[in-house]
Amino acid sequence: MRCLAVLCASVATLVTPAKAQVSDAVRTEIVEAEELWRQARINGDVAFLEHFYGKEARIQGMDGKALTREADIAMFKTGQIKPKFITHGPLEIRTYGDIAIVTGVDHLGGTAFGRYGEMFLRFTDVLVKRDGRWQLIVQQATSTTGF
Repeated sequence: MRCLAVLCASVATLVTPAKAQVSDAVRTEIVEAEELWRQARINGDVAFLEHFYGKEARIQGMDGKALTREADIAMFKTGQIKPKFITHGPLEIRTYGDIAIVTGVDHLGGTAFGRYGEMFLRFTDVLVKRDGRWQLIVQQATSTTGF
């Protein structure tokens, strides 16, 4: 019976996906980068966006369109998108070496293309650490009902 219990525990360990451990320091860095990104979008801080987005960055919108970094930044630069607020619920962060995957839900409101609205977006951000800082390389968001 004891052998069966050990065998079951071993199999469960093998088939249960391991969660990547994130140190407190790395978690703090990533949360800070995410917060600065939210503030930059609210403030229309194009210089921050250009620094934060990796050269290969792609933004996958909830409408299914994929934007280049240049196209996304241009919408903030021209004022086509003007968030008034962006808040988030709990963030789940996993790291794999210099790659981080951040998931969560944002509640945002503001104007897009001249129309005001509010929504909740479930997102996945993929960040890479380069030159001592985290950069966004992929972001995907889907409309949801709340946190």
